[in-house]
Amino acid sequence: MNSSNSGSSGSSSNQLRCPTCQQCPPCQQQQQQQQSGDSLFGSIGGAGGSDHWKFPDSLSNMFVDYATVPRDSFTQLFDVGVPLDDTKKGAEDVLVLYSHSNTKPYSGKRSGLSAGEATQNCNTLKLLLAQPGQKQCYAFLPQWESYYVHKYMRLPTTTRGGLDKDVPLRYVSRTHNDKGQSQGTPQLQQHTNPFYAVLKEYLEHLPRLVNDLKGILDTNLTYPPNAKRGKTVLVQVCNYGQVELFHNFVCTAKARNIPIQQSIMFATDQATYDLCQKLGIPAFYDESIFGDLPEKAARGYGDKNFSQMMLAKVYCVHLVLSAGYNVLFQDVDVVWYKNPLPYFDTSPEVEEWDMMFQDDGARSARYAPYSPNTGFYFVRHNERTVYFFGMLLRSGDNVAKVSSHQAALTALLNEHVSLKGLRVKVWHKGGDNPFPGGVEYHQKKDFMKDLLKRKLSPQPYLFHMSWTLNKDNKKKYFQQMGEWHIKENCLTGYDCCLKEPNVVCHYRDKPSIIPCTDSPPIDKGRPSFW
Repeated sequence: MNSSNSGSSGSSSNQLRCPTCQQCPPCQQQQQQQQSGDSLFGSIGGAGGSDHWKFPDSLSNMFVDYATVPRDSFTQLFDVGVPLDDTKKGAEDVLVLYSHSNTKPYSGKRSGLSAGEATQNCNTLKLLLAQPGQKQCYAFLPQWESYYVHKYMRLPTTTRGGLDKDVPLRYVSRTHNDKGQSQGTPQLQQHTNPFYAVLKEYLEHLPRLVNDLKGILDTNLTYPPNAKRGKTVLVQVCNYGQVELFHNFVCTAKARNIPIQQSIMFATDQATYDLCQKLGIPAFYDESIFGDLPEKAARGYGDKNFSQMMLAKVYCVHLVLSAGYNVLFQDVDVVWYKNPLPYFDTSPEVEEWDMMFQDDGARSARYAPYSPNTGFYFVRHNERTVYFFGMLLRSGDNVAKVSSHQAALTALLNEHVSLKGLRVKVWHKGGDNPFPGGVEYHQKKDFMKDLLKRKLSPQPYLFHMSWTLNKDNKKKYFQQMGEWHIKENCLTGYDCCLKEPNVVCHYRDKPSIIPCTDSPPIDKGRPSFW
């Protein structure tokens, strides 16, 4: 819409001009308008806006008018499920563009409309999420429909490196970030062919696995007699390298008298299965699908053991959904303050969503726009979710390539939300988040102090120790939070459980239930938590 468009004939149809005098192209008045609060589309300071500007005739079949709606009002009516950031100055409104005169609101107002008013005559609304303050442009191309945002960036093609203002815009994937990095494509020999063998074996055994699983779920689990939304199963998966965290989850729930009768553990080795038997937790172990998975804990995020366990996380959810149950999946690095299962059965907030996720807190390109944490989420059993996890199951080579089933799931989530109408909700981080985790632990000091003092209202259901490098650090963080309820070096069952937590200080700069000011910091330069 810039009137200084090089190569144009100078026709007024290429410029936004005053419809009365035809002598005031916007490039001459842009600075004055911005200072006075006006836009290139007209003044938005008055109650009803202004007709001072109009779209050029060359766009008359694309846009005829606009309106603004307060962002908070708009998102209350149109909740797309993404974790919303706080409204910031200079980005308080949503811009609505009208493609036909009959779509304009009856009031004739342009600013300060409610979301209902602004969209009352729209047969279809297309919503674009855009991050404020970025050096980016938006182009609307008159053409047959597309439901994707096509992305161009000034990235070099032949050398590694980030943005370069001296190179032309080129087409890139949606996962490309400003450093020029992207997820890449699975390689046939390294990722896809090995996965084909694994998938073939799983699918050959699938009917038997589902039948065996249904026997366990129907016989050994106790469900609410009047469940509104079907039977929901708490699903966990674990190898022996992580079993101490699972043991702590069970012992912490016991210390707080929280029932976990709707729970099943997918054990990936015999030792984990045996511990579940001692704890009285129903478990499922089948060597045909879990026999080659590692018993050792991952050394860190993304290593080989971690990646193999990510496939196991896909298997277990796919199996329970295939058996006809809702799934509440959680990693073993979780402690409960109260039972979350009734929330998913009775809360009206859950009604419209097929899947609900904890907010991971990451805002990198490969997790956009949902940033779902795949260590705690709910899945309602229906045809959309069964199909989704069937497709995720077939994406194992992508899981291996990106070393994360979270990134693979996010990519597929975007596709199914758009293509199949899958309804996905991610709880926002901080504030009144009912399911906090690692992002709050590492970034929200005030939130964590209130959590540790039990001052949050309402009280969260649980805490998930995500955003943590490995099992050893998770244990240390839980210990100084007062959330470690097992004896040291004890993995033999309920005889290892402690009624009161074993509180140990490790790091003065991490949240702790008691001051740990005499302990060393783990992050250089960080002040003490207390």
